[in-house]
Amino acid sequence: MSTVRWWTPTDLFQVTRNMDRLFDQFLGYGGTSAPAAENGGGLPTYTLPVDILETPDAYVLTAPVAGFAPDQVEVTYEDGVLTIAAQAQPLEVQGTWLRQERPFGSWYRRLQLPQQVQAGKIGAAFDNGLLTVTVPKEQRPEPVKIKIGGGQKQPALKS
Repeated sequence: MSTVRWWTPTDLFQVTRNMDRLFDQFLGYGGTSAPAAENGGGLPTYTLPVDILETPDAYVLTAPVAGFAPDQVEVTYEDGVLTIAAQAQPLEVQGTWLRQERPFGSWYRRLQLPQQVQAGKIGAAFDNGLLTVTVPKEQRPEPVKIKIGGGQKQPALKS
C-alpha cells in the first residue's frame, strides 16, 4: 500500500530553488536568464514572475518586487520587448546565518509584446512591493462600409 502525499505551493517552490542551485553549481550563476552584462558580478539571476492582464485599452503586467526600492527596478521597452530588471544585494550581517531563504541577486524578465502598443505612453507604478506596468494599446481603426454604386460598367481589362 502506498500513501499519497499532497504537494503544496511551498513544496514546488523548494523544488524550483533546488533545481536553480543545481544548475548554478554546474553552469555558473545566471545561466541564460539574463545577458552577462546584466548579471551583477557573479550574483545569481532568477526569472521574475509576471502576471499579464489584457483589457480593452491596455495590457497590464504585474510583478512582485518586494524588498526593492523603486530606483532598484528598471523597466525598458525596445523593439517590441518589455524588460523588467531588479537587483538585490546580499545583506551584510555580523554573525552566522542559521537559515537564509530570501534570494538575492538579479531578477530579470523579457516579454515580447504585440506591435500595436503606444510605446510613448507606457507607465509603471510601484505599490507595496508590486510593480504594475501599463502598456496602452493602439486604437484600431473602425471598419468603413463602402457604398456600392449601381449602373456603372467596369472597364475591360486588357491582357
